[in-house]
Amino acid sequence: MDKLVMLSLLLLLVISDHHTRLMIQVHSYVPFCAYTYDYFSYCLEFLTGIYYKPGKKCCVHIGKLNIIANHKKENPRLLCNCVEMMTRGYTPPMLADKIQELPLLCNTHLSFPISSSMDCSTV
Repeated sequence: MDKLVMLSLLLLLVISDHHTRLMIQVHSYVPFCAYTYDYFSYCLEFLTGIYYKPGKKCCVHIGKLNIIANHKKENPRLLCNCVEMMTRGYTPPMLADKIQELPLLCNTHLSFPISSSMDCSTV
């Protein structure tokens, strides 16, 4: 999903009944979602089962997202929300076993949660 589409979708949220709350939410998410969409997209083909292992770019970009997640206390939740928005309704869906394999295959850890059924409110 390119940045223009992402920004358009976020702007549509602003038009809803919860205008003030969503304005704050959109303002908070825009920088994180831009990075997330750029970086996380390299892993989607692995996470959806198209590729049997994550590519080098996926692993490098997961490392970059980990740095962002560790920068501020609220960043893991913000990144989780961006991944959730990015993958909601995505076809094919992410596979739980691939999500579990990602840190091991990339020789890293995840400093932000991802799952096939996200609930970022608990982060």
